[in-house]
Amino acid sequence: MNNWISDLAKDDNQLTINNIILPGTHNSVSSKLSLDGVYTLPIISHVIENWALNQDLNCYKQLVNGVRMFDIDISYIDNKFYTSHTFIISELEDLIDELKKYNDEHGDIYVLKFICRDNINNNNVEQLANIINNNFKDRIILPKNYSNVLNTPILNFINEKKNMIIYMEFHNHIFFNTGIYLYSSWTNDNEMSKSILNNKEVLNRMNELKTYNSNILTDLNWTLTPTYREIIYGIFCFCDYYSVKSWIKNYNTMFFDFYSRNKNKFKNVNVVSFDFINNNLISTIISLNQKIK
Repeated sequence: MNNWISDLAKDDNQLTINNIILPGTHNSVSSKLSLDGVYTLPIISHVIENWALNQDLNCYKQLVNGVRMFDIDISYIDNKFYTSHTFIISELEDLIDELKKYNDEHGDIYVLKFICRDNINNNNVEQLANIINNNFKDRIILPKNYSNVLNTPILNFINEKKNMIIYMEFHNHIFFNTGIYLYSSWTNDNEMSKSILNNKEVLNRMNELKTYNSNILTDLNWTLTPTYREIIYGIFCFCDYYSVKSWIKNYNTMFFDFYSRNKNKFKNVNVVSFDFINNNLISTIISLNQKIK
């Protein structure tokens, strides 16, 4: 799975991002938390980790396994940038090192969506953008060079050795603006049946958007949002879930029935993102690309 997009593009020199579906992850960096000095009681830390972590693997390992879109929260604390998800996860440099390692070893095309959280605004987002650009400037596909990026043959990027498409909030940066070029769904449901109904509406919305502008990246998040009820029930009841991972396990497998029932609308979906993605989900999403041509 290291270079599956490049392999498809070499077989079809006109293949674009709009011709394929990418496996993505929601809260992509949330495979660990930094709770030192925040919650010292082990039972509290354990509960927080169970209901705040969203992935098993770091971004490098996800890339190697075939994931191609990443949802990354960034916070600015004490004059330093961190990846985050309510709590600090790690310094931004750790993520940069993972991406550099993958780029050096493989370099298949992938997408990063940066969500600006604590203390990041339109005044200092340029500082964050400069850090990313200084580390990856030879790899980044910029809107000033590829304004119609989703309809550009992927082989063009391969030939120029560029493999990173970056979306970022606010305006003072050189990357694709999330408010203009990205539609990433979040139904914010904690019930499976309700989420499925709402995701049907998401598909309709994505198809409408693509009719007006085919250069909008559409990211369908197949996720559930736990409330305090699920957390309390998971702690105190003898049940088949006790964390986000166990809670959404069955819901993740329901995606493929949803796809089968609505596959005519997936021609305008660029990404499907999951919590706790696994190799079966990744390989099955990749295999869909053989069915939508």
